[in-house]
Amino acid sequence: MTDVKGLKFKNKIGAAFGSYGWSGEAVKIVEEHLAASGIAIIRDGLKFKWQPRAEELDACREFGREIAEATKKPCEA
Repeated sequence: MTDVKGLKFKNKIGAAFGSYGWSGEAVKIVEEHLAASGIAIIRDGLKFKWQPRAEELDACREFGREIAEATKKPCEA
């Protein structure tokens, strides 16, 4: 993630997701790195403890659809 900041991207969007077994802080850390790199966070990240349940997987699919739609719009960063 440190390398991403050095690349100085412009007009990029991002979001974070993941599953965890311990503290669950990785999504927040990834979002912080994206923001510090000038990447617009398009929505709050998703995180689920352990293996996602069926309804959580549905949320992941919707998350992917939102990201796909966001790529069709001009970046507001």
